[in-house]
Order: sequence, then C-alpha cells, then structure tokens
Amino acid sequence: MLRVKVRGQRDLVTVVGSAAAVSPGETIEALGQWVQDAKHGLQFRAERLQVILPGTREGIEKYLGSGLVRGIGPHFARTLVNAFGEAVFEVIEQSPERLEELPGIGRKRRAQITAAWAEQQVVREIMVFLQSHGVGTARAVRIYKTYGEAAILTVSENPYRLALDIWGIGFKTADTLAQSLGIPRDSLLRACAGVRHALQVWSEQGHCASEPEALLTQASQLLEIPAPIIEQAIEDEVQAEHLIRDQGLLYLTPLYRAEQGCAVQLQRLLQGTPPWGQIDVSRALPWVEIQTGLTLAPSQRAALRPCSQARSRC
Repeated sequence: MLRVKVRGQRDLVTVVGSAAAVSPGETIEALGQWVQDAKHGLQFRAERLQVILPGTREGIEKYLGSGLVRGIGPHFARTLVNAFGEAVFEVIEQSPERLEELPGIGRKRRAQITAAWAEQQVVREIMVFLQSHGVGTARAVRIYKTYGEAAILTVSENPYRLALDIWGIGFKTADTLAQSLGIPRDSLLRACAGVRHALQVWSEQGHCASEPEALLTQASQLLEIPAPIIEQAIEDEVQAEHLIRDQGLLYLTPLYRAEQGCAVQLQRLLQGTPPWGQIDVSRALPWVEIQTGLTLAPSQRAALRPCSQARSRC
C-alpha cells in the first residue's frame, strides 16, 4: 500500500498494488480503478504499476536519500543534487569518476555507490521487460523475486518454467508470454509444458493419472500440436522427472508422491488398536446423520461398520 501525492488532489491518495520497490521521490504510473474499501475508505487499486525515476531536484534528493542506493544517505543526497543538479543520475551511470570531485568520496565509496545503482537498474530493466510482454505487476514481482538478476535470461529461454517454479502462474499465463516472445506454437518447449497442463486438467476432473494414449490424444487436441511432438514431450518430461510412469500410467510427479505418501500413512494407521475404542455403529450412525444433516448410502454404511471396529479390518 502506498500513500502518494496526485496532481489535482489536495490530500494524499492510497494506492494498493504490487511493485518490486518504491522509494520516496519516485513517480508512479498506475492503471486500475477506484474502490471504496469498507475499512480504509477510498483507494486506487492498481492492476498495473510502473515506477519512474524522479525528474525534479526535490524528488531526486528524496529518492537518493531514501536508503535505496547503498552509500547514499540524506546528507550526501543533498550534496549530490547541489553539485550535479538534475543530471545526477547521468553522472552516476556514465561518469561515476566525477563523484570523487566531492569531499569524502574516494574510489571505494564511489565503487559502492555505482554497484548499488547498477543493481537497482537491473530491477527496473527486468520489470520493464516483463511488463512490455504483458506480465502484470504482481506476477512480475514474483518472477523477479524467484529468479533475481537472471529473470530476463530465464524467461526468454523458457517462459514455461514459470508454471513449474512460481505459484499462481499456470500454463495459460506462461503460454501467452511465450507467444509474445515469439516461441512457435508447435515447439517442444510448449509441448512439454502442455503435457503437464493436460494432466493437470485431467486431475481437476478427479483423475490422478492417465493412460499414455489418452494423454497423447488430449494434449494433441488441447495444444493443436502433432502427435509425434507430444510423444517426444512425454518422454522428455518423464526423463526430467516432471512426470512419473508407473504400471502403464502417467502421473504428475506431485500427485504421484502424494498418493505414495497416502499409502504409507494408511499402512501406518492400520497397525494397532483404534484410538476411538469400540463404537456401536447401529446407534452412532443415526446420531451422526442428525448432527451433519447427511444421509449415508447403504454402501457407505457397510464401509463404516468394519472401520469403526478395528483398523486391521478396514
């Protein structure tokens, strides 16, 4: 949440959104809508938020003195602005040796300042790159926090990695970014990610695994990619351990491990005596149905009877 000064507004305005970092003195451009929050009142909810370097002496001084750039505090920020005016950013980027003209600045401190400035520039370049390809601010921040300075290279080489590495980013978002980057729709990269996506769609219908032929057909139709490429993608994903092949079925690795874990825990629970003791099912079931408002089917009643008596009989 930001409190910002807006042209034409007397009071500070609350902006809610996501950004890698915002410092005093910076200018922001926000795209979104006004909302009336029940607790905090009128706010601007930004769907897209871009940070712009300040252009006034006052803004530059606040920005540099905010602590964002290591080695520059409020006092030295004022010194820099007094010495170089609105050209201070250009001096730091293109002529950093001029910093040594100021008292108290030697090579070591100059190197510290220029390194910190370069780090901030990398963040900005990454955010501009991602936003220019249609990635929203919130997702762009998550991408930067995941990959750091390697974000542009990582995303450019394989945007489909986002669906594996970052929670909240799925195949469709990664696919849209890939198209923006010019990756062919029939590429093996897309096929590999699409195979995982097809299995995910399958799992949302209640299935933990798929027969290879069914997955091949579903992925080919979903992605509109020729079957031979899908076949190669399945094999590549198995080799990469993103998919597990077991007893003729294909699983998403997390689902396979979850099933294995459930089996282990069930085996553990089958040992020993039930912690709930003996239960008279004929009396307990009517009470449970009244309390829950549910009526069990005959098959459900039959399944509960042995489980209520001993684990070994479940």
